[in-house]
Amino acid sequence: MVGFITSKIATTLILPPGGPILIMLLGLILLRRFRKLGVTLIVFALLMFFASSLPVVSKAIRPGSNESIAAISIADMASAEAIIVLGAGLYVNAPEYGEDTLSGSALERVRYGAYLHRRTGKPLLVTGGHPKNTKLSEAEAMRRTLEQEFGVPVQWTEERSLNTRDNANYSFQTLQGEGIDRIILVTHASHMLRASAEFERAGFNVTPAPTKIHAELSFSYFDLLPSAAAMNSTARSLHEWLGRAWYYISG
Repeated sequence: MVGFITSKIATTLILPPGGPILIMLLGLILLRRFRKLGVTLIVFALLMFFASSLPVVSKAIRPGSNESIAAISIADMASAEAIIVLGAGLYVNAPEYGEDTLSGSALERVRYGAYLHRRTGKPLLVTGGHPKNTKLSEAEAMRRTLEQEFGVPVQWTEERSLNTRDNANYSFQTLQGEGIDRIILVTHASHMLRASAEFERAGFNVTPAPTKIHAELSFSYFDLLPSAAAMNSTARSLHEWLGRAWYYISG
């Protein structure tokens, strides 16, 4: 949990909007004694804000766009023994549901996992712990949604993991006793490269099943207009690139 909190603080201070705000504050502090440096930092922070809010930038740096990410076929799934769906966060204390439930991103993965289960009949494992000390684990929220809303049974629920590496290692521990090592892995296309590498590292033979595939980049004049949605997309993309870099450095 300490490592999870540390990583969240670090990414908040690095990624937009936290990173540019921190640089701007530093520039304001230095402005009186080191005017040139202070002004430079403030201007740089403003440029970071502007660039991160442009759709053209958020699209250009989006992981998965220039990688070999393709939709899965029935033939690809034939040899797999199970489907693993990765968690992607919770909508905490949702008043309309009266409890924690899945975030929009998690629901996208769960929906695709249910779709693949219906096509193949392969058993499902859902993985995700309590990264924010929520009452409900991500995996339990996924299980409830799959069974109660999609009518799809969940065979295994892994509730200890706090990150992608944990997802892989704890899922392998769960399925090792079942003699299962050939899996279909469900996550977003932007996350698939890192996720599949971690699951293969844990001992799985992985068949990638990405969702939200953005295989082709297309631009328009509107992509030159700043937007809050683009800044959010830029932050998510940079988060994934940072994750890849950290996982590469650490192992």
